[in-house]
Amino acid sequence: MAGSGYITAARTKILEYLKKNSSIAVNVNDIHEYLHSIGSDVNPTTIYRYLDKLTSEGIVMKYSSENGSSSVYQYSEPGHRCDEHLHLKCVHCGTILHLDCDFMQEISEHIKAEHGFSIQCKNSIIYGVCSECAKKEA
Repeated sequence: MAGSGYITAARTKILEYLKKNSSIAVNVNDIHEYLHSIGSDVNPTTIYRYLDKLTSEGIVMKYSSENGSSSVYQYSEPGHRCDEHLHLKCVHCGTILHLDCDFMQEISEHIKAEHGFSIQCKNSIIYGVCSECAKKEA
């Protein structure tokens, strides 16, 4: 069961919010504001703890900034194998796409053979502009 252990109404609402917004990565403040808007007063520490639990269970992916000063979280659909592929993140709208394509193995092998570097896909993000935002810019 997702988030096994003591299940509270707040935990249920957090998981519902993450599932509903699974196409984007959200931060603790986004979740806190949502909970506040529906009348659930949960402190950020509680949200962080539950997100850590969901992350350790593989239910949520955690993406940290390079210096570790901030993190965003995204619900991971069962079977997405996020540790086996890269992710594409739109710098405008925040959408994260899973680059779960057959050629990932070919890219990994090329980088290892030609550059002596092993890709660690888990939590790896390539930044750019999604097709929807590109249309809006045009």
